Amino acid sequence: GGEAALSDAAPPPADAARGRAPELLAREVSRRRVLCLHGFRASGEMLSLSLGPLTRALGGTYDFTFVDAPTAASGPAEPGVPEGLLGYEWWGDPGGEYDTAWRPAYEHGFDVAMARLAALAAGGRGGSGEGGEGGGSGE
Repeated sequence: GGEAALSDAAPPPADAARGRAPELLAREVSRRRVLCLHGFRASGEMLSLSLGPLTRALGGTYDFTFVDAPTAASGPAEPGVPEGLLGYEWWGDPGGEYDTAWRPAYEHGFDVAMARLAALAAGGRGGSGEGGEGGGSGE
């Protein structure tokens, strides 16, 4: 009757760690977290793909989180990046040329980028790629 149904039920979330091997729990607690920030007019997904061999090699020791900058790219990406890939800017001169538009940091977007990073440091979510941080929308 009712006893069989209770014993087959999944443990409540608060008890989820009970019965797990202590070495597994220690390994989960000791994993280092790495926040990976892409370059100008790139994305967390692009960086994740570029660093794929490294993240796979170190994935048992580190948790990698790839995030997108808070502002969609307002101009061309780095030469050689295929058109159609969504890119983001941490800051920069809207619509400026790739080689120079990132320079005026304090005029366009630096405060928004710093607020985004502060939220991530405080445990906020948002980003793309590995580490379980959600989609690549930048939010």
